[in-house]
Amino acid sequence: MDTWEYICNQSPPEAFKTVRFHVRTKVLEHNGGAALNGEGIDLDFIGYEGVTRIRFAKVQSGTRVSVTVPDALRDKTFALMAGLVSKRKLKPFEKPAPEIPERKPFQKAVDILNAHLLKPEFTKHIEILPQALEHAELCLYEHDGKLDKALTHLATFASKRAGKKVPIHRLKDLARESALGNLYRPMVSDTVVRVHGDDYRFEYQGKQTLFYEHITLGGGYPKECMSIHFIWDEVRAKLVIGYFGQHLPTSLDK
Repeated sequence: MDTWEYICNQSPPEAFKTVRFHVRTKVLEHNGGAALNGEGIDLDFIGYEGVTRIRFAKVQSGTRVSVTVPDALRDKTFALMAGLVSKRKLKPFEKPAPEIPERKPFQKAVDILNAHLLKPEFTKHIEILPQALEHAELCLYEHDGKLDKALTHLATFASKRAGKKVPIHRLKDLARESALGNLYRPMVSDTVVRVHGDDYRFEYQGKQTLFYEHITLGGGYPKECMSIHFIWDEVRAKLVIGYFGQHLPTSLDK
């Protein structure tokens, strides 16, 4: 069973009359008959099983004519419809080729980070530690615009925080005000600290420090997910990034 589709530039009632006149005139030449019903036109042929059904539907350009054809009636039905096409009463409907989404040029996460480190508005209240730069070199996250926006919003978050002594219960609200939305988390769970605490500690000012605040982009595979872990140095009014790379272990990783 096949379905062929055609376009007619007439309204459905007019297209129906055009096709009806043609098939009624020509179907007898093929030992067939045409029956009209409330839905369209049915064709059958002596000695062949099955019925060809012709239906009409309004579309913006006129009428779409759909022809459902049993395999046994392909040749006879095609001969009838070809006559309408040759007279330019119908034209085959061509489905538009599917659009292939344009893939943005790949940019490494570290390149995006380095571009932001050249901006005074970013470095005014953000510092990235040397080990975080090393992590960034290994980061597999594929930049598609989200990271660039996240770093811009992170700089806004840091500038809003400077000199304010924002309590921890207000940090999520401040993150939302800075357009970080749900990317931001003010801490990691006690379970994560107990099981994987060493993975979240990085040296800062001569001692191992837990970098508990973080933002996470995406989820799943390393190319689709990454995290940035940081602390807030109130004295220096700096958001200090200690980790920039693949998502660190969670409570689900034993």
